[in-house]
Amino acid sequence: MDWNSIPEELLELILSNIFARDRYNFNLVGRSWNNNAFFYMDFPKLENAVIRFSNHGWLLMISRDGKALFLYNPSDNHMIKLPTPTDAYTTICFFHLPTSSKCFVFGIATEMVFPFDKLRVGILKHGEGKWATSLTGNKYHAFMSSLGPPIYEYGLLFFLDVNGNVAVFNVDEFDTSKDWAVFIRCLKQRRLRRNITEHYLIKPKCEKNIFAVFAMHYDIRKVRVFRLSNDFAWELVENIRDMVFYVSNTSSFGHKTNVKSLMNKIFFSKFHGDNVVVTLSIHRNIILLRAIIQAKMLMVLEDWTLQLGRYLRQLIRNFRKKQ
Repeated sequence: MDWNSIPEELLELILSNIFARDRYNFNLVGRSWNNNAFFYMDFPKLENAVIRFSNHGWLLMISRDGKALFLYNPSDNHMIKLPTPTDAYTTICFFHLPTSSKCFVFGIATEMVFPFDKLRVGILKHGEGKWATSLTGNKYHAFMSSLGPPIYEYGLLFFLDVNGNVAVFNVDEFDTSKDWAVFIRCLKQRRLRRNITEHYLIKPKCEKNIFAVFAMHYDIRKVRVFRLSNDFAWELVENIRDMVFYVSNTSSFGHKTNVKSLMNKIFFSKFHGDNVVVTLSIHRNIILLRAIIQAKMLMVLEDWTLQLGRYLRQLIRNFRKKQ
């Protein structure tokens, strides 16, 4: 068999279902297998630091002791040190190139201020040496911000909370009465709101709509995809067709693809060691890895039950012989 004559679509399919270290071995099979090279690079400057957000090829990172915040570009080793915020933000992000004068870093954290939840927000604009902070929120509706990053569109930041509600923050109206608006019950079904375990917002490239990916724990079908309507209601999406989504707590994005093996799929950045381990197809709506694990567990259980049955039958035979 000529390994170099395997169709490109089949190679793409294989590549989409293997882990990081296996990709290195994948590239060694032959020249035609090396079109999607996967490299390992060492970055000593990033030791003892945690990635909080990524955009435009840049990483927003903070030291593990929380004392140093910086932007880092792995492609050219460019680092920009930032003033450390006084608040511990659950979500911190940026949306323009760090070298652009338009760039700002935004942080948000939910505070429990009786009797309603408040949001501690902070903004660091390009060239400024100090964070501007504000305690904001809607006194009528509690908003517990999720860990997923927001979306920035038309000067507005769109946030998700743990119940699927949507908040809109106007950067230009920072620290005024007009900076914050909360839309509640965006998910109409109460059962859905109560069972969300992971929350991701996505604005696919060249798409007008904003999407949400919710991981839920109330039944076997774990993942739901919704589209945000004009009146801020989540509408269920059964199929994302020719799009592919990539979601994580540090960055989420989506785009259209011509590769059939990638269409109608969501990739979750679940890490085990160095490996990305979970891929989900919308039309099945089942996490493949979990299905495989469950199938193996059932096989082991079935095998153990058969062995136990044989053992009990043998005990009964031996007992009857002694009688």
